[in-house]
Amino acid sequence: MAKRGAPEPEPEPDPGPDPDGPTGSSIGPFLGALAVLVVLVLVVFGAQLFSPAGDDLTEDEMVRRAVTDYVSAHNENDGPILDRLRCSDLPAEEAPLADVEGRVELQATQNVSVDGDRATVDVRTGLDGETQTETWQVVRIDDVWRICRF
Repeated sequence: MAKRGAPEPEPEPDPGPDPDGPTGSSIGPFLGALAVLVVLVLVVFGAQLFSPAGDDLTEDEMVRRAVTDYVSAHNENDGPILDRLRCSDLPAEEAPLADVEGRVELQATQNVSVDGDRATVDVRTGLDGETQTETWQVVRIDDVWRICRF
C-alpha cells in the first residue's frame, strides 16, 4: 500500500500589483497608435491625389460605355433602358440590334470618331458563332451619349 504524503501547502493568494512597480501609464502605446493613424491618413490622401478619377472619362470612353450599356440592356430585354439610350427620333424597330433575338456578345468597339456632339463607332458583335461589324452613330444629348442616326 502506498503511503499518503503530507498534504501540499495551499498556494498563497495573488497579492495584486507590485506596490513598488510603475505607478503611471506609459505613453509608448499611445504614440505607436498615433503613428499608425498618421500613416493611414497619408496613404488615403496620397491615393486620392495620385489616382485617376473615375468621372474623368474621355469622349471615346463615354461613347464605348454607351454602346456597352446599350448591348447589356438588349441582352436583359430592358426596354426602358434601351429607350433612354436611344435618341427619341430613332424608332425602336430601326435601332441597332432591333432584329436580333437572343443574347449578343459585344466583342469590340473600335475606330471611335468624335466630332463635337456626334460620333461614330465600329461595333463588332457575335451571335450564335457569327460575327458582325456595324458602324453605329452616337449623339450627345444633355451630356448623355445616345444611339442615334444622323
